[in-house]
Amino acid sequence: MVSTEMPRDQLRGRETKQRVLEAAAAEFAEYGVAGARINRIAETAKASKERIYAWFGDKDALFDHVMQTGLDRLAHAVPIDADLVEYTVRLHNYFVNDHTAQRVTMWAWLHDVDTLGSFSEGRVEGYRHKLEVIRDAQHRGIVDNTWNPEELLALLLAVASNWERAPAELRSLGSAEFAGDLEACSASVREAARRLVEPRS
Repeated sequence: MVSTEMPRDQLRGRETKQRVLEAAAAEFAEYGVAGARINRIAETAKASKERIYAWFGDKDALFDHVMQTGLDRLAHAVPIDADLVEYTVRLHNYFVNDHTAQRVTMWAWLHDVDTLGSFSEGRVEGYRHKLEVIRDAQHRGIVDNTWNPEELLALLLAVASNWERAPAELRSLGSAEFAGDLEACSASVREAARRLVEPRS
């Protein structure tokens, strides 16, 4: 009978690789791409720098891999569908519950604007799928078709993360009860998304 168990060395390698990705995500969330250090990632993950470079390449390539992993996890946890309002609410709730994912995403928006087109095709493909869903919903008349799909998706992403990304000064002036009330925040996101998505009469 052939054993289906993974060899011990291969299992250890997979576990180490996972630790590297988790350590890298935390490092990028804290410092961004420019401030992140492979030395700290290696120390946190208990892995050698040489192994990290062999697996992922340079720091930008590692960041791209972390982003791809995060986007894959997000797409699985919050799949897009034609109900763009509830999709936006679910996306908001995901970000509220996973601050690392949100911070890495924000760093990516800042970093990638200067390197447009240098990220992996897999990351772009995920957004192509989202745009196809929006176009189909517009064609079916359930989403306002006066929006450019790219523009609408960008606006919905902004709405989903609006309070978490708001300036600290503004947050300090807001209602503490509102800031800590997920249901109230979700209702606000739902209403803003509805106004963007609902077809105009």
